[in-house]
Amino acid sequence: MIFALATPVAQSAIAVFRISGEGCCQKFNSVINKPILNFREVFLRDVVWEGVLVDRCSIVYYSSPSSYTGEDSIEVFCHGGLSVIKSLTEVFLSLGFREANPGEFSRIAFENGKLSLNEAEAVVDLINSEDAERSQLSSEAVAGKLSDVVQALGKEVDALRVFIEGSIDFSDEDHDFIVAGNIEERLVKIKFSLADLIDSSLVSSKKLSKNRVLFFGPPNTGKSSLFNRMLGFDRALVSNIPGTTRDLIDSEVFYNSVNMELVDSAGVRETDDLIERSGVALSGDEVKNSNLILVILDHDTEELLPSFKSRLSDKKHLIVFNKSDKQHPKSCCDCVVSAKSGDGVRELKKKIFEFIQEDKDITKKTFIIRERHLKCFSSALSSLNACIEKISNERDIDVAAEDLRLVRSSFDEFLGIKHSDDLLGDIFKDFCIGK
Repeated sequence: MIFALATPVAQSAIAVFRISGEGCCQKFNSVINKPILNFREVFLRDVVWEGVLVDRCSIVYYSSPSSYTGEDSIEVFCHGGLSVIKSLTEVFLSLGFREANPGEFSRIAFENGKLSLNEAEAVVDLINSEDAERSQLSSEAVAGKLSDVVQALGKEVDALRVFIEGSIDFSDEDHDFIVAGNIEERLVKIKFSLADLIDSSLVSSKKLSKNRVLFFGPPNTGKSSLFNRMLGFDRALVSNIPGTTRDLIDSEVFYNSVNMELVDSAGVRETDDLIERSGVALSGDEVKNSNLILVILDHDTEELLPSFKSRLSDKKHLIVFNKSDKQHPKSCCDCVVSAKSGDGVRELKKKIFEFIQEDKDITKKTFIIRERHLKCFSSALSSLNACIEKISNERDIDVAAEDLRLVRSSFDEFLGIKHSDDLLGDIFKDFCIGK
C-alpha cells in the first residue's frame, strides 16, 4: 500500500493525499471516528491517532477496479497547514503505508490496464502544460483519443496481415488473396493516415518549453527594474551601481493564459571582477536557451545596439528602449518603455505574447506527442513503405508480411503492449510524487 501528498508542500487552504493498495480502505477505517462503508461518495470524518484528533477531513473511498490505479484507493482532503500534513504523514507511515515513488500511481494504473502507456505519458505533459493550447492537446491524449486512432490503424494492419499470410500459406491454390483483399490500396490509405497523424502532432520534449524571455543588455539600463515591473513585485535587486545583477534570476508570469518565464541577467560589459565576469558569461550562454531576447538599452547606451545585435545570431529579439521618462530614443526601437512609470509595459507584454504565439503554431495541431512516439510512428511508416513497394511489384511477399508485422510491433510499442522495465523507469521518473 502506497501514499503520497498530491498537492505541493506549502501552506494552503487544503491539501490532498492519495492512497492505493489492497486493504487500504479497511486499514484507514481504523483511524477515523466512524467507518466508511460506501465507495465514490464524500464523507466528513475525524482522523484520530493515539486518542488525539489529527484533523477533520473529507474522505473518498474507491473500490477496485473502479479507481485511477485499478486498486482500492483513498483520497483524503485535509487542511493545508504544514503541521497537519506532517501529522497525517506520520499516521500513514504508522499504518504501514509506504511513500510512493515518482509516477508510481500512474505506473500502477498502466500495469492494471487503466491507461495505455502514451495516455500515462500525457498525464505528465498535462501537468506541465504552460498554456491552454498544450493543455488541450494533452487532455485529448489522456482521454484516449490518440490511443483510439493508433488502435484503429493497428486493427486495419491485422486485417491486411490475414490476406498476406493467406497468400503465403495457400500459394498453390487458384485464389489471389492480394487482389481480393484490395491490399495495396488499403496499405496506402494506412500510410497516408499515419503521415497525417505525424504532421498534425506537436512533438514535445520531456520538459515542455517555458517560453523563456531573456532581459539582455549593458549594465544600468534598467533591466532589473523592468523585470520587476513586468512581474508586479520586486524579485531582482535594483541599484544604480553597475554590476549589481551577477546571476540569472527567473520568475514566471501569465499573460493571456500563456506562461512566460522571464529571466533577468547580468549586464554585459568588460570587467575585472571574477564573480561579475561569471555572471556576464551566463548571460551570453542564456541567449542560446531563450525563446525571445529583450535587448534593453537607454539614452546612454543606444550606440551599443549593433554590438549587442551581433551577439544574438539569428535569435528572435525585441529592441526595448527604457527610461523614456528621461529621454526618448534617437533611433528606431521595437518598444519604448519606462520601468519607473510603467509607460509602454503593457505594449511590451503584448509584443512578447505575439512573438511567442508566432513561434508555436499549435492551433493547427491535433495531438501532442513525445520523441518516443515519433520514433514509433516513423518506424511504422518506414515498414509500411517497404511493404507497399513489395506488394506493388508482386515480389518477396513473405518479406512484405514481415514488414507488416513490424508496423504492428511499432504500434504496440507506442501503446505499451510491448515494453521493457527500463523504458517504464525512464518514463515514470519524470512524474511528480503524487501522480
